[in-house]
Formats: sequence, structure tokens, C-alpha cells
Amino acid sequence: MKALRTGLVRAMPILLAGLVAGLMPAGLAAQTIVLTNVNIIDGNGGPVQEDMTIVISGERIASITQGPYESSDAGDGAEVHDLDGAWVLPGFWNMHAHLSVMFPDNPALAGERMPSKVIRAGLNSIDGLRHGFTSVRSVGEEDYIDVAWQQAFDHGFFLGPRVFASGAPVSPTAGHRGYVEEGADGVAAIRKEVRRRVQKGARVIKLFSVEMLPDELETAVQTAHSLGVHVTSHVREPGAYAAVKAGVDCLEHGYGLTDETIELMAEKGTFYTPTIICNLSAGYIAEREARLAELGYAEDEEIVRLRTMVAFADERSPEFALEQRQILAKAAKAGVKLLIGSDSMPVGEMGFLEMEQFVLSGVSEMDTIIAATRNAAEVQGVLGDLGTVEEGKLADLVVLGANPLENISNIRETLMVLKGGVMVDLDAQLGTSTYWDYYGSMELPEGFLAESEEAAGFQRGNTATDQ
Repeated sequence: MKALRTGLVRAMPILLAGLVAGLMPAGLAAQTIVLTNVNIIDGNGGPVQEDMTIVISGERIASITQGPYESSDAGDGAEVHDLDGAWVLPGFWNMHAHLSVMFPDNPALAGERMPSKVIRAGLNSIDGLRHGFTSVRSVGEEDYIDVAWQQAFDHGFFLGPRVFASGAPVSPTAGHRGYVEEGADGVAAIRKEVRRRVQKGARVIKLFSVEMLPDELETAVQTAHSLGVHVTSHVREPGAYAAVKAGVDCLEHGYGLTDETIELMAEKGTFYTPTIICNLSAGYIAEREARLAELGYAEDEEIVRLRTMVAFADERSPEFALEQRQILAKAAKAGVKLLIGSDSMPVGEMGFLEMEQFVLSGVSEMDTIIAATRNAAEVQGVLGDLGTVEEGKLADLVVLGANPLENISNIRETLMVLKGGVMVDLDAQLGTSTYWDYYGSMELPEGFLAESEEAAGFQRGNTATDQ
């Protein structure tokens, strides 16, 4: 298994040359698809384009015109969808994902093997696509799990989102509040680790930069940029200001961002992923769930229970939660380019919650949509092909049954998802269980292990905490 994994990693592109060419798996999108009688929110922030027709040829948007569809626009044989005034947006991006990571941990998965984590990462990604997240930036995975799925989706082995993978974060020893036991120390070691990740196929470099010395941080940024890869970092003050000053492209979390740092971010064009759903107080969690229940998005009691459990695993004090909400509002007002990133998983449901929490924090619905689309493509360097609904761009689209500018939770009213002109089958059953079932009790497999544990008088799974 190790040899197979090593072979896959070595097959990754050494640099990012050809990235755009690899954005679409070959051999999938060939037909012409027409979406007519639609309203377009194009991701650029302009007025809604009403009564429009979009013609998709292969993987790209061939034309966008006003008025009803006429057969001469696309020729015979086109697949035509009259959507009766539905809303078309660019595909969403979740810019802070950990595809295989579970938080809180499930004790029943203690000792979980790598193949199981790989499977969960893929399931999480594919489920995210079905929620409308056509692109995902992974900012921390062990053993290049995210790079493997990035390659698998790029090649079309599975229909999943576009993954922009980082591999494991680059960190000095004792980085990330002391959790990193063996890191990269010194300029040469930092430079080597950045190069190694790009060599393995990373499309973004994630840093734990707070504990880095100035020369280490500057080296990480310089090396990544020389290879055409952008840099994002998990930060808190005063390290946040140092990261912006050093040229880091994007800040994650931004705990305690000062007005001075926010001003510098706006000046330098630094992007910000606040992961606001990971910074909620008990009061904010209750506020969120009451709102969703009132809107009718609490019918699945199990999902409500589990998303609430995930929120409380990251519960903050009322003072801290208020500070982070105010920081997000200040950043938006200052013109900082915001990004949607949930940190908590799964990609889809938590991505929705992050977008909704933006609005609850004072960000407008339009700016929230831009954060989930255009801004993400821009920081990733692929705005020429993704991020907005425009002629010539890849047809990564979400079709909604209601206007998200009137109520941001209408992002949940998904009618269609397209990735590169390929229609995602939202009705097809992926399996009899979902990502959420990883939080349930994991039954012991039958076979020798089960028999031997029974003979020994104990068993794992449901009774793991009793042994």
C-alpha cells in the first residue's frame, strides 16, 4: 500500500504549470446544455441579470444572452432546461477544509488506519460537490491525502470538486501553540519543506507562522511565490500583522486582529478566511439554530444534533465570540477580500453554515456570495477560468430555487450543480450512510478480531469507553 501511495504522489506535477489545463477531467463534458429563463448572480457584485439564457458547450460557458432560448442558439441536440426563473450562481468554494479530519474526535475511531481516512476524505469532497461546493481548498492533511483526491478528481476517476491541496502545514518545531513536535527550523529547512510540498503536488502552502522567526516566514513566502503558489497561514496577533507584512496572501482565523492589521490587509490586498462558525458562543449557536428552525431547516433532527455538537466542540466565550464577529464586520467594511472557509467538516453543510454566519455577523448577502466565489478563484490564481458566471469560463454553476440575496439560507435550495459542464446527479444515492455516520458507534468487524475479543471478554465499538 505504501508503494502504491508513493507512486501516486510521485506522479503529481512538480510545478503548477498546466494547472488550468488540468482543471477539467478529460472525456466528461461533450454535449451542449442550455439553462434558460434564469436570473444570474454572476459573482462580480453587479445587479442581477434577469430573464437570461446560458448556453454551455462542453466544459465552458459558450454564451449568455437575454431572453428565452431559441434552438438556433445552440443547434439541434442541445439539452434544454427551462428553469422558470431560478437563480444561477458560480459554484461555491469552501476555502478552509480538512477533508479527512473529524472534530470532535470519535473515540470509536481510535487507531483508524490510513485507507479509512482516505475514503472519508473522498466521501466528504463528493458530498460537498452535491451541496454546490464545486471547489475546495484543503489546508492541512496528513500523508498528502488531499493531493491524492485532487489528482483523482482532476483525472475524472470520480466526479468531485476541484481540490486545491496543501498537504501538511509547514511549521517550525513547537508551532501551532506547541503541538508540532518535529518541525522545520531555520531558513534552509523551511525552504526545503515548501519545495517538497509543491513537488508532491500542493497548489497552496499552509503555514503555522506565528512561531516562525522573521527570516523563516519571509523565506516561506518567497519560496512559494517563486514556484507560483500562494501562501495562507493560521494566525493570531501579533503574528497576524507580521504575516501580512511578510507578504502572506491569506490569513486563516485571524484571532484578535487589530485595526492596524486590518488596515494593512486592505492596503496590501491580503485575503481573510475568518472561519467564523468555529468562533461561536453558546448564545450564537442557539441564535443560529433558532433561525434555521424558523426557516424550516431543522427537519433532520440528527443533522441538527450533530452540527450543534460540532459547534460546541469549538465553543468560545461570549466575549471572544463577539470580538471575532466584530473583526469580521470591520474587515468587510475596510474592504478586505473575504473568503468562505468552514474549518469544521463536512464541506457542504458547514460551508452553508459559514455563509449564513457571515450575514449574521453583518456582511451583506452579495459580499458573502462574492466571498464564496470570485474572491476564492482570485486568491487561488484561477479567476480567468472560475469564480464568476461569464462567457468563456468553465461552467461550474449552482442553480437555486430561490433568491439568496433576499435570504442567504436560500443557498440550501439547490436545484442543479454543474462542474465543468457536467451535470451532478443530486438524486443518485452514494451509499446507505453519510459523512455524519462517522460520528456514530462503529461496530466491530466480523472475523478473527471479533472472535478473539469475544473470547477475551471485551469488545470495542459501542462499549469502548467501558473497557
